[in-house]
Amino acid sequence: MAAGEELAQLRLLTRHFFTRLFRNDVVDFEDQMKARLIAVLAVLAVIMGWSSYMLIFFRYELSPDAGTSWQEKNYIFILMMIMFGIVTLLEWEMLFPDRRDFVNLTPLPVRLRTVFAAKLASFVAFIGLFSAAMNSLSSASFAFFLAQWRSDSLLFLARYVGAHLVSAFAACFCVFFACVFVNFFLMAVLPAGLYRRASALVRFVLVGSFIFLLLSFLADPGGSSGAIRSLARLKDHGSPIVSRIPSMWFVGLYEVLLGTSDPSFIALARKAGLALGLSLGAFGLACALSYLRHFGKTLEAAKKRLRPGGLRSGVGNALWKALFRKPEERAVAAFFTKTLRASPRHRTVLVNSLAAGAALATLSIVANRRNLQALAPGNAFFLAQSLLLVLVLLAGLRAVVDVPAALESNWIFRVTETAERSRYVSGLKKAVFFQWLLPLSALLFAAHLWLWRDGRAASLHAVFCLALSALGVEAFFFRYRKVPFASTFVPGKLRLQTRGMLYVAGLLALLAALAAVEKALLAHPGSFGAFIPASAALWAVLRIDSARFLRDHPLIYEEEPEPALVGFPEGG
Repeated sequence: MAAGEELAQLRLLTRHFFTRLFRNDVVDFEDQMKARLIAVLAVLAVIMGWSSYMLIFFRYELSPDAGTSWQEKNYIFILMMIMFGIVTLLEWEMLFPDRRDFVNLTPLPVRLRTVFAAKLASFVAFIGLFSAAMNSLSSASFAFFLAQWRSDSLLFLARYVGAHLVSAFAACFCVFFACVFVNFFLMAVLPAGLYRRASALVRFVLVGSFIFLLLSFLADPGGSSGAIRSLARLKDHGSPIVSRIPSMWFVGLYEVLLGTSDPSFIALARKAGLALGLSLGAFGLACALSYLRHFGKTLEAAKKRLRPGGLRSGVGNALWKALFRKPEERAVAAFFTKTLRASPRHRTVLVNSLAAGAALATLSIVANRRNLQALAPGNAFFLAQSLLLVLVLLAGLRAVVDVPAALESNWIFRVTETAERSRYVSGLKKAVFFQWLLPLSALLFAAHLWLWRDGRAASLHAVFCLALSALGVEAFFFRYRKVPFASTFVPGKLRLQTRGMLYVAGLLALLAALAAVEKALLAHPGSFGAFIPASAALWAVLRIDSARFLRDHPLIYEEEPEPALVGFPEGG
């Protein structure tokens, strides 16, 4: 193959893989992809730029940099690496060529090295795009306020901006490939079934950890900044702790690019270079291992799964039929369960939602770690954390069922649809409640039983969460008219760009009200005798209204976007 032809293939595949990092069934059109990408990049640029400006303006506007600005740089680099880690984990499932790529590329005269070179190039373009966006305003702020104390030359100002961008790109590069390596390594060493479970768990832990760290920085910037400034004493005493902090490696690279002669920063810059080399080597090794594994499994027929034993299967079938008594309910519940189990993209939405909720709950606990008495049933703020997990899970499930997994599958529902349309939605609601919300309430009961050492209070808290779950299912799926994963979806209806703050304010108000209600109920446990019937009555009203609505309205299989033009009604 001629070098020119291979180069053309490389460019084409690089563009394909890069676009695939952003385009999916939710954002299917190029204009939607560009609009959302521009919005995300703008938000990241503003956050990093504003943080940098507020961090250095009052300190270096009138006072010269006496060799201490590396502390502010370290703070910004930690914040940047955390945010980029979250961005990377959002693309977790798109980091490696999937079955469709292999099936399409294998018969073509494309060399394996070209495929992986294109994948690497798409990753570098992805890293460069987000790194440049996050650090565009930040680098300008640092250069404007700090370069003036070292030189009046415009060339040095440009050098300062370049040093910031290069060291920031290197930091993002290492974060990205660390996450990539974790995913590839799991894929290479674990069986396919175990990999799906382990990948979801690892991703949950990583996303939750990154969000927790980000919220910690944003919630207490003064404390975080103070902790980072304490590194100056450790650095002066030659403590090895400084060299073990990844962000400091790239701060050292930053200072070396600016011409420092400090041996500490030179040693840290060497570590940054070593980290870059190891990141690239780990990527190559993981690619080779996961390719051999994934390629061998991709084109093979699926192996037969071991079926559960007779007793387990019989008990499971009996329980399934008891919960889902109508055939329409069983069909939708089974389709929902198996699709969610088989679709990495949909599991990803749920994992991210739960990780965000868990991070918020963990942050509240850590914030009160010095006073464990505050985590008692009388603390409405603490009670709200469990309610937040319930609402976050409900919101995630409600969002994910609208996203189609296999539109071609809806024909079977169309040709077999019965007049009892409410049963289709009932099967979905039951599956959501029994498979997700009931286990979550059980986990909350166990956690609060261990924390409170009070079985009665923990039981009542679990009952309140279950009641909220039941009401939440009916509220979130009120007058819902779709078969999950089998209907077209028009994104953007929530209008998060304009209504996002209103949603957040409404969520906070709702959590405050629900936590106050539960606090009052726990203070007077006898009140649950009135609360449970009232909740059941409200649940029945919502359910009956939805069933009546479905009797007069057909199920939706093709969702239509809002009309671009709206005419005036004709006058009579």
